[in-house]
Amino acid sequence: MRTTARRARAPFLLLAAVALTVGLAGCSGADDSNSGDGGDSTAAGASAQSRDGVAAEEAAPDAAFADEDADGARASGAEAEPAVDAQQVQRAIIRKGNVELRADDVGKARFDVEKVASRYFGEITDEETTTDDDGDAAFTHLVLRIPTEKFDDAMDDLEGLETAELVAANTSSNDVTTKLIDTQTRLAAQKRSIARITVLFDRAESIRDIMSIESELARRQADLESLERQAAFLRGQTAMSTITVSVDQTPATAVKKAEEDDSGFVAGFEAGWDALAAFAVGLATALGALLPWIVAVAILGPPTWLLVRWLRRRFSKPARTPSAA
Repeated sequence: MRTTARRARAPFLLLAAVALTVGLAGCSGADDSNSGDGGDSTAAGASAQSRDGVAAEEAAPDAAFADEDADGARASGAEAEPAVDAQQVQRAIIRKGNVELRADDVGKARFDVEKVASRYFGEITDEETTTDDDGDAAFTHLVLRIPTEKFDDAMDDLEGLETAELVAANTSSNDVTTKLIDTQTRLAAQKRSIARITVLFDRAESIRDIMSIESELARRQADLESLERQAAFLRGQTAMSTITVSVDQTPATAVKKAEEDDSGFVAGFEAGWDALAAFAVGLATALGALLPWIVAVAILGPPTWLLVRWLRRRFSKPARTPSAA
């Protein structure tokens, strides 16, 4: 009976062993499958991170330029320069003047104009002079640069020259305070920008970053030089004013504007005096012309008269005729 019971349980044990083997194989496959899926996920993540790193490296210069106002300043560690205060900037005014003169002696008037420029520590930046047939100065054109604070005094002296007559004078003013403040503000901002880009240039590692930052740095340095020239020009124009002086020669036959009165006692007296003076001049001229003849006649006249008289007496005596016997 025991043998029969054992034979009856044998098939069930065989089925249980097969089922256990299949289960273990399935678990091992599942583990292998899970292991493979985890490896693939890790590889995909690494690939994605690599692509992100490349993209970030390629976009680094552009991001640096875009965020230079925020991140660059912190990276450089430099303090921002104070902005230009409009209330601390003095008024910048460009002043110009024009003076037209007329003189009998243009050369002397020109010398007086040079003395005015020297008196107020100015200079003559341009000069043009023309001469007449005799070589004397007939016209001169001068451009004076005078300190702006002495502009009014120089204009007064030029208008009141004793050696020249004032024909016309005018002045003009141009306030460029706002333009100068704007230029100085842009100049300070450009300097800060160049300082930040210089820090980025020092930290660049790839050739592409270096070339990109170097190109941007060159462009901003060119803009900086242009702003510096503009600021220097404005400061020069406001510090020194310009006065243009022209001196023309007085015409020899100048027509008088006021007509003189040609009637009355004074006019008649002047006319009579002029006539008497003209008669005296004519009489003196005639006397001077006759004087040599009078002297010659006075010297040669008496001997000639005696000779003529003697000849008359000699030839005027009648010849005596002989008397009849």
